[in-house]
Amino acid sequence: MTNEELQNAARESKEKAQRIIFDEYFSYVYTIVFSRLRGCASREDIEECVGDVFSDIYIYYEENKAGSGDISGFVGTVARRKAISVFNRLTRHTVAKVSVDSDEAAAIEAPDNTVETVERKELRTTLLKCIERLGEPDSTIIMQKYFFMRSSKEIGELVSMTPENVRVRSGRALDKLRKQLETLGIKECNI
Repeated sequence: MTNEELQNAARESKEKAQRIIFDEYFSYVYTIVFSRLRGCASREDIEECVGDVFSDIYIYYEENKAGSGDISGFVGTVARRKAISVFNRLTRHTVAKVSVDSDEAAAIEAPDNTVETVERKELRTTLLKCIERLGEPDSTIIMQKYFFMRSSKEIGELVSMTPENVRVRSGRALDKLRKQLETLGIKECNI
């Protein structure tokens, strides 16, 4: 969507322009925010951040500050910055400084599952990259279905599809995802 198209829609109705932005960029914004906040935020925090992103975008366009051209870069930048801001707010904490002498440090052992934890994190990262490569709307369908446990009906409302189409797309997307993972040598994915 270009800025000119958006400004033309805004002349007709601000609500119409806002709805167009929301419908076109919801999945894109949600994916960005989710990928930044998945480790530290609740589902409600993520959804609130998505809402804040669209609020910032609407305010920006109401003030007529926009230039020309495609707005997807602008939307992505706002989403990333807002997600980083929320991440910083949620993870801000004070760290107590503790001094440990070398004898005590030698006695401290890492938990037995450190290697397993690192491997699981790497597997998750790989899995998310593979899901992103599926493209839209497949990546959104997989994320919503398997990470947020949403029904086909709920997902259909998000991506403007019937529940039946969501189920079909989900099956095909899973097949593509399995092939990508097998190519990388991942047979089972128990995250």
